[in-house]
Amino acid sequence: MDYTNLIVKAIQNNEVANLLRGDVGYEITVSQFTSDVFPTEINEVLVSCFYEQKGKIDQIETIFRNAIEILLSGGASDVYIALLYFDTCIFQEEINRATFLIEKEEIAKKLKKSINSNKEELKDCVEFANGLVKLNPWTNIERFNTYYVKRYGFNIL
Repeated sequence: MDYTNLIVKAIQNNEVANLLRGDVGYEITVSQFTSDVFPTEINEVLVSCFYEQKGKIDQIETIFRNAIEILLSGGASDVYIALLYFDTCIFQEEINRATFLIEKEEIAKKLKKSINSNKEELKDCVEFANGLVKLNPWTNIERFNTYYVKRYGFNIL
């Protein structure tokens, strides 16, 4: 797949949030061997469409952050997707592979507000654009939160 063309298309069409969601035209199939349910190949999108474009596409960090903020203003599915990207960014930063850093504390505050606004659905299930349903995403949210509190001192719940 040509990820450069994919992100350029998303930017030109003002559909970067659609790319993050894995909507039609932007879907990147998750491996059949993955044991969890995901809307798209989160790590591949982050690395290939954003990190590898640093220096090639002006303000790629801002483009990414703005798309995350769009997701954070959406429903439970969008909020959960934003959290998956947030967690993947943290992982990439920890292994020193991120080509840009996110503002963890600032995004965590927005995540907290969005998670609390969508708490009931997040305790039940979310359905992604690819038709897959993640049951009880709250379990992962709690696990992520425990790690963030212990490692970074911020809370998303």
